[in-house]
Amino acid sequence: MPRYGGPGNRNPNRKAYDGHVRPHTTRPIPDDFRQQYLEMGWEAQWYYSCNWRVMCRWIDEAGGQELIDARAQWLRENGRYRPNYVRHKRGWSAARLEHFHEKYAQ
Repeated sequence: MPRYGGPGNRNPNRKAYDGHVRPHTTRPIPDDFRQQYLEMGWEAQWYYSCNWRVMCRWIDEAGGQELIDARAQWLRENGRYRPNYVRHKRGWSAARLEHFHEKYAQ
């Protein structure tokens, strides 16, 4: 009788175990996704704490190529202004850079 769970003895049919069958659920698109995507682009992935595959699905659900074109138009009108973007220099956080400039400003 094979032992399940050991190295090299994985059961390919893990759904046969009790508790391993989960209903297939997908995360629904947020109500404000379109606006956040227009302003943040792919950085909205971190805003929503989601996977890139979820972002792709949401983009398709929110209009697909039309939404991508709207994002490009938004960037042409507003420049590359990103209000939630934090710049880092050599791995330093914005707060650490501010402290550095305050300390060594002459």
